[in-house]
Amino acid sequence: MRRQHHPGPRAVTAALAAAVTLGAALPVPAAAAPAPAAAARHAAQVDQLPFTVDSSNQAGWWKPLDVVGGVTYVAYNAPGPTAATHEVHVAARGADGDWTDGCLRTADGSCATFADDNGHNQPSIVVDGDGHVHAFVSMHHEQWNYFRTTTPGDVTSLVDVSAQMPDQDLAITYPVTARGADGDVYVMARAGADQRQARTGNLYRFDTSAGTWSRVAVVADAQGHSFYPDDLKVGTDGRVHVLWEWGPWPADPSRHLGSYAVYDPADGSFRDVTGAALATPITPSTPGAVIYQPYTAGEDIGSYWPALQTAKLAVHGDELDGIAYRFRTEGVTAFDGYDVRYARWDGAAWQRETVLDLAGLGPGVETSAAIETTSAGATTRVYAVVETTSCVTGQRSAVVRAEQVRGESTWRFGTVGEPQTGAQRLSAVTGPTGTDTMYLTVPGAGLLFHAALPRTAGTPEGGTAADVVADLRGEATRVNVARGADVTVSSTLRADTGGELAVDGSCTDASRWISALEDTQPVLTADWGTPTAVDTVRVRSGYSKATGTADVLRAFAVELHTADGWVPVGQVSGSTQGTVTLTFPAATADQVRLLVTDPSASATDVARVYEVEALAVDG
Repeated sequence: MRRQHHPGPRAVTAALAAAVTLGAALPVPAAAAPAPAAAARHAAQVDQLPFTVDSSNQAGWWKPLDVVGGVTYVAYNAPGPTAATHEVHVAARGADGDWTDGCLRTADGSCATFADDNGHNQPSIVVDGDGHVHAFVSMHHEQWNYFRTTTPGDVTSLVDVSAQMPDQDLAITYPVTARGADGDVYVMARAGADQRQARTGNLYRFDTSAGTWSRVAVVADAQGHSFYPDDLKVGTDGRVHVLWEWGPWPADPSRHLGSYAVYDPADGSFRDVTGAALATPITPSTPGAVIYQPYTAGEDIGSYWPALQTAKLAVHGDELDGIAYRFRTEGVTAFDGYDVRYARWDGAAWQRETVLDLAGLGPGVETSAAIETTSAGATTRVYAVVETTSCVTGQRSAVVRAEQVRGESTWRFGTVGEPQTGAQRLSAVTGPTGTDTMYLTVPGAGLLFHAALPRTAGTPEGGTAADVVADLRGEATRVNVARGADVTVSSTLRADTGGELAVDGSCTDASRWISALEDTQPVLTADWGTPTAVDTVRVRSGYSKATGTADVLRAFAVELHTADGWVPVGQVSGSTQGTVTLTFPAATADQVRLLVTDPSASATDVARVYEVEALAVDG
């Protein structure tokens, strides 16, 4: 409810004379912040690779990593010879820790070059039982781009053998790979059948003894639908676990009906999670227990939201442990609002739980289009990328590990590597001892990392997801008592620029209190209810997309409500800074009031306030 305000005296009293610090305008730099003890980092060795990746080195479903016989193989897009192009390289790390790198070669021996197509044309690799590396690269609804080594294990000997693939007349997208228990190789991809208004999911197999490829099956097909491959994993019994989602034909960033089946190469059959036989191609209406994430209320194949996007399998021995995936009930753009969920089959039905709940983590928190999950020993891990926009640290992202002891309900969270500025992508595979080998990349910064995370007995290390987010936000050291306080304001420009946005912890342009045009002296009051010793008030204002400083607050006063009433603690005039920090002798207060006398130097003369923070005295 909005209340009428009666501003008190605006003079600064001698007893609480303010020391004013003018900070840099938004956006603020992403400075490092110490991690709280509760958000303990899991024991991991992380090394930066001596290679530069191209900015196009990003996707949510790729398989750029394989580990065989103690050798780690990674594939990545490297900067091309001209703008908006890339080469594809494969590197191998031997037991001595040294890396060998080679590009994919054309017939004349030069490095193959491809046009950038972010999110679509990343490489997937797999090493067969004879040690040959297979690479499927840079395909977005086009014919096969397939390379293979001529010498086992030699990443400098990858040559173009695209002509050896079946279905030369089909357009291929999103290849994912796996190695069979017998050393043969599988690749699953979306294949165009646009004349029927469909894009199907095809599974192919490379016979190492014959050195030939064949199409195993059209896994799924439905008119008006497009198949989106997510993952392939092979169990110890040789069965191939297959994961995909559906979208409307021809394509859409919002997908639906997360689906799972098992292919048995022994007899060529497909079965659902119960073991019931499935006729292929599978459709969205195939009976049985194929769909682990069904339509929710108001959802259909064309829904913008609710929607699913990217998923990965955890196979424990020869059985499915579960499926990690991103799902949103609503969103603003095609890529925001996605929680992280985990689905398990309990013997009678699919059970779904939320591992990362964005609503519970506060504003300015997102997950990116990258996810992974592994299962070994007594624990299941889910890896995701969490991105935060903070008033303190700016935009940061972290690779987050959620780990759960099998049979328990608690997930414990930690981070892998250091926080980064910019989006990250990841992949992981589990070795015989349960150690996860990880591929981590920050495409915008050109960085690529290798990480090893052993599994340890007993309770996994870590804290809560909220601990991790607080660490990223840089909020661990001072408590902002105004965060989430009851707010009243003298006016708002629009319904979506209310005063509550000035105490939500987010400094994005979409999260600002903006006053009405006719309000020449806007006022905001935040009431946190419990008297608390406060010695700092920080006011953040402006517009990050604007040039110059015309949109920041020019003049204002700040008051605290104490047992003696409203007491001034600071006054600012002629400001050109986006962040203004007022420090003063501690006062016990339950409210803070911002009294603006000059909203801005902008032609649209309104107050634009990201955040009003009242910091409690430490201890």
